[in-house]
Amino acid sequence: MNNLKAKQYIDQADKYIKEGEKELKKGDLRQGSEKYWGAAVQILKAYCELKGWPHDGHAKLFQDVGEISKELGDQRIREQFGLAGMLHTNFYEGWLTKEDVEDYALQSKEFIKKIKTLIEGETPRQTSFDTPLSEGKRR
Repeated sequence: MNNLKAKQYIDQADKYIKEGEKELKKGDLRQGSEKYWGAAVQILKAYCELKGWPHDGHAKLFQDVGEISKELGDQRIREQFGLAGMLHTNFYEGWLTKEDVEDYALQSKEFIKKIKTLIEGETPRQTSFDTPLSEGKRR
């Protein structure tokens, strides 16, 4: 990859995932939540940077995810980023249960994996975690 800024975003996303895992292991749901949100945002910014899309602010990021979702025909990408956003809210409010945070963190990791696949120039494959939320629990 020859885009330095995109590479920095990717590196930061990887760092936040590791930090999020550590925070959850310690039982700090708020900090773990924020790290997973941060990782999702950083990987999305990397993709947007490569595409030349604006990515300054929450509204633009959610619009960008909507575009990606439409392009791929994958509604789960929007849902997964929305769950990452819930983790961001949890950092401030602290109302999610441990199970919620773990589940949303898992969905955030799936989102990150899909966007990384796009960055690598491939189309993401559906996974077992891609069951729409309306169809029930994914465990």
